[in-house]
Amino acid sequence: MTDSKEKTNRLLSLILKNSFFKKIHGDIKSIPRRGIKNVSYLAMGNFVSQFINIVGFIYVARMLGPKNYGIYVTVSVFVEWFELLLLDGLNTTVLREGSKDLVRMHIQLEKSIGLRNALILAAITVCITASFFTPYQLQTKLYILLFSFQIIYNGIKGFFGAIYQATEKMKYISILQITNRLLFVGLSIFFLSLGFGLTAVFLISLFSNFFTLFLNFRFSRKLIRFNLFAKIHVDKNLLKPAVIFSLMSFLGYFSTRVDLLMISLLGTPSDVGIYGVAFSIAQQGMILRNLTGAAFFPIFIKRFHRGKMEGRRLIRVSLLFLVGIFAAAFLASLFVEDLVPMVFGAEYQASAHVLSVLIFYVAFGCAGMPFSMAAQATHNEKYLLIIISIMAVLNVVLNYVFFLKFGLIGIAYSTLVVFFVAALLVYLIIYRVMKLQGHLV
Repeated sequence: MTDSKEKTNRLLSLILKNSFFKKIHGDIKSIPRRGIKNVSYLAMGNFVSQFINIVGFIYVARMLGPKNYGIYVTVSVFVEWFELLLLDGLNTTVLREGSKDLVRMHIQLEKSIGLRNALILAAITVCITASFFTPYQLQTKLYILLFSFQIIYNGIKGFFGAIYQATEKMKYISILQITNRLLFVGLSIFFLSLGFGLTAVFLISLFSNFFTLFLNFRFSRKLIRFNLFAKIHVDKNLLKPAVIFSLMSFLGYFSTRVDLLMISLLGTPSDVGIYGVAFSIAQQGMILRNLTGAAFFPIFIKRFHRGKMEGRRLIRVSLLFLVGIFAAAFLASLFVEDLVPMVFGAEYQASAHVLSVLIFYVAFGCAGMPFSMAAQATHNEKYLLIIISIMAVLNVVLNYVFFLKFGLIGIAYSTLVVFFVAALLVYLIIYRVMKLQGHLV
């Protein structure tokens, strides 16, 4: 019996000394560290770029005033609407498949890039055509025509981002993000101080984005080489989940960003400018939330690819996010009424009132993040699609009703209700589905 036990121990010792098993053991131990490293790169890049962005945001908003800043936001949101035609879910699909085998990731990229290029041209055409049927002034329509080329930038950069995420080289995302903001903010401050106006801001934005797009291309090819102008290829295995992810993005637009578009149609450019300032500030929290998700998503994919995860751990992390962010939002709400007009000017006093309510939606948005990543990593995105569909319908209806009843602050009330309902649905649906499928124990 003793000899048998000694043989077993020796066998286990030899297995653990084997380089293959040592690598697996090391990979398992390093997952939290890698995740923290990825988040650190993204968080630092986001912190620096957002600090630069906030400086520029304050200066641009003050120099343009609520009306012109409202036009800038209206044009940006209108063009963004047509980016929904780009089948953005291709990025997530490529990331999910590419993370499993980096050596063959270029194949996944080339299978989808041709289709994306065709969709970019179609989206620009539809955007420009649709602008002529809007109630906007001629000047705003001309700005939309100019800024529609922004669709090229947003259509391509996602593919580069998928490469950085799959290879876990998050530093490139941070470096390019900071470079982009330095260019835009620095040039905007320079030209606005010389007396240039809104047209200059749009041109500077396009120049900054296309310059960083070029840098993205150069950096990404050091990691994975692929043909940016590959032919159109239809792969059902990529296309089917991509459509679901794209629908999620499309409906996600209706749960938040459509607020500004609806205000531009129901209210005035000044209303858009006032709400736009509050929304941009609150959105910083959601940007950090999205960066955290981007850093941990490849790790979630690899973790569930190996086996099950403890369900209680996901719940604890979700509650930690909810309580922590809600407490931070409460403290921030005590100061924004005085801080916003002091920074942006007295003409933005109404923005402070909106922000004191809107800021709480970040807590509900962060609470569901762990379950959302787990669902996408296990091919359960269709259930997220159901939740986002409910959010989209509820948000559009409540926006209209609450805007007519409460005015501009009603849009913030609508957002809070929508994200609270979404957090509950994520807990109830995703947890139960993954538990039944055996992904959670």
